[in-house]
Amino acid sequence: MKVILLERVERLGALGDTVVVKDGFARNFLLPRHKALRATETNLKVFEGQRADIEVRNTKAREQAEGTGSKLDGTSYILIRQTTQT
Repeated sequence: MKVILLERVERLGALGDTVVVKDGFARNFLLPRHKALRATETNLKVFEGQRADIEVRNTKAREQAEGTGSKLDGTSYILIRQTTQT
């Protein structure tokens, strides 16, 4: 299936790239999570019209993630969990 990426997807491409992926990957992962659109002529026109808004939204999400990451940087956590003996 041919899709247009709405954000950077690891090992696939960047925003705006048109890539061919397996149908199941597109239907089960990319499309439900709004990471891609089907590459139809109508969707191409819609994407080009909204490209600037999508880029701004992705930039804000990246800045927010970097801020959260900087808060966690240098801290250590201890996780305690119960295990079973085999």
